[in-house]
Amino acid sequence: MRWSPRSLWRRLRAWLAERLGPGRGQWQDWVESTAVSGWTWWAMPWQRREWRCALYQPPGLAATTPAPLVLLLHGCKQQAQPFARASGWVQAANQGGFRLLCPQQRKGANLWGCWNWFHPAAQRGRGELDVVMQALARTQAGWACTDVLAVGLSAGGGLAALLAFHHAEAFTAVAAVAAPPLLGLGNLQDPRAVMRDGLVLAPEAAVRTLSACAPLLVLQGAADTVVNPRCAEQLAAQAQAVLARQHGPLTEQAHAGGSDWLDAEGRLQVRRLALPGLGHEWSGGLGGHAYVSADGPDLTAQVLAFWRARNAASSAATSGSGRAASLR
Repeated sequence: MRWSPRSLWRRLRAWLAERLGPGRGQWQDWVESTAVSGWTWWAMPWQRREWRCALYQPPGLAATTPAPLVLLLHGCKQQAQPFARASGWVQAANQGGFRLLCPQQRKGANLWGCWNWFHPAAQRGRGELDVVMQALARTQAGWACTDVLAVGLSAGGGLAALLAFHHAEAFTAVAAVAAPPLLGLGNLQDPRAVMRDGLVLAPEAAVRTLSACAPLLVLQGAADTVVNPRCAEQLAAQAQAVLARQHGPLTEQAHAGGSDWLDAEGRLQVRRLALPGLGHEWSGGLGGHAYVSADGPDLTAQVLAFWRARNAASSAATSGSGRAASLR
């Protein structure tokens, strides 16, 4: 990001809001250690590395109190906790009464601090997805978690999308912002070319062997010059293809800015939104961090609206199980 007195003030304001603001919550940090494969089919013992993770608990929420959980995956050149503050997720957690799980890509794993969504191991559901799922399992063992939402920006969005397809059962919903589509197994296309131009082949071909997908929100800025808006169309098409095999044919409902796809029971399964004027960034938060702007549409609110819609549909389908009521 470009540094200016205004951006420095926003960064300081985000930092002060969390540490000195009224009713601030608590962070708990730990380290996840695991062996992760990247370009090989399996992980070797000497590939064991460590990733830092942090859990945010809003004020007044005990570890034994059931509450939703948001798994937040940062993008390139970002830090997990500052991104959570700057994007508005800490403030939303305080207001909504849910926890935040924020894994941090380790130094040395990627030159730009990106999650390695493009590694062959990740594309088949392993790689750094193993790190995230291990952190999620530890969180669910130590804290009373109900619904789980995975959210990611850019490279984090690419990893979140992979979680939606390879670990669908673990998530109530997934939101991928400025994210690439799945590459599939045996992909020969340069991931950077995919981000720039989209997949050359039909996107459905990359998911032909997959049988499940979590409800997916695909958010894309129309002015994004890093990830082509075509990528959002292709990722949404991949989700539609897999969810149609899972739930039967989906019905499209077009609306201002995008489309929803519903299953035969009227449950929202896929939402794609194209946001005019939005570049490659998270907008609508406090700002003051790389690829985060205080200006523009409130993406955190967009994601929460999708999550609430999914929870409301699930509650209606199960005669009011109370799942929607847990997210304020």
